[in-house]
Amino acid sequence: MVTTVVTINLLLALGCFYIAWKVWQFRRAIATAADALLIAEQHTHAVLHGAPDAILRGQIGTHQLRQSYQKLEPQYQQVRRALALLSLGQTVWRRRAQFLPLPKMSQRTFRTSKNKPRK
Repeated sequence: MVTTVVTINLLLALGCFYIAWKVWQFRRAIATAADALLIAEQHTHAVLHGAPDAILRGQIGTHQLRQSYQKLEPQYQQVRRALALLSLGQTVWRRRAQFLPLPKMSQRTFRTSKNKPRK
């Protein structure tokens, strides 16, 4: 009877040691994962620490750029209208030139190498 009790106690002790060993391994794995997460958090913090200021500067720059664009928009529209007017004038001038006869030029006003004045 004593042998049976001692054997059962040894088996229970071995089972408890096995469970303790597994818990200890699990604790080490969790500690390693926690250390890795802590290092990742520190690196992320170091990289992103200045991000809010950079984002704010970018937003301010974008706002200023939009204001400048809004100020330039009327000038752009004026230049666009002026170019459209010049294009229209050029088109009208070309069409007008098609229908008008060319003025006749005299020999004196239009000289080429063939008809040089004679002395």
